[in-house]
Amino acid sequence: MGHIIAVAGPIGSGKSTLVGGIARALGDASILYYDSYEHATRRTPAEMIQWMRAGADFNDFDLTGLARDLSKLKSGVSVVNPVTGETVSGERFIIFEMPLGRTHRQTAPFIDLLLWIDIPFDIALARKVREYAKRLLAEGDGTSGLTWLTGYVDNYTTLIRPLMRIQEERVRPGADLVIDGLEEPHAMTRRAAEAIGARFGHNT
Repeated sequence: MGHIIAVAGPIGSGKSTLVGGIARALGDASILYYDSYEHATRRTPAEMIQWMRAGADFNDFDLTGLARDLSKLKSGVSVVNPVTGETVSGERFIIFEMPLGRTHRQTAPFIDLLLWIDIPFDIALARKVREYAKRLLAEGDGTSGLTWLTGYVDNYTTLIRPLMRIQEERVRPGADLVIDGLEEPHAMTRRAAEAIGARFGHNT
């Protein structure tokens, strides 16, 4: 039976880096991403702001497909990433990048351990902008990339930051371990892997 380790944190906190680091440290692990199943980003900023004003209920998001695949992975059955078409193997550990943590009723029952990355929002924003700027420089994607980046910054105060605040208030309290996002990635990975090993009797 597989153990599902969820990693949550604000945008720009380093979730993907930590997920990859944990998987490599454990060895017998696969990775699953919430972003491969969610549809919230298809909504316009105005629609998302209205959703927040209405109470920001994370359970409004239908994640039936994700819940189904989590159930299979816990049983050791491989699944197919609906976006990339790649196979996600049913290993002993499934490292699950899940910004909603245990707040979503459809998926919460499958999470065995929840890690939260703590980081100041201004640092998270700086990291996100830097990450995207580096990608623009590498790909030479000028106009369209700058348009996206400008839109992201424009929406930060009205949508993104308030949403991260809601996430922090609701998701963080359910974490089994809070990790300092200002630490070096290798230190974050080591601490997470040690906690997982202690909980499930795994040598890292």
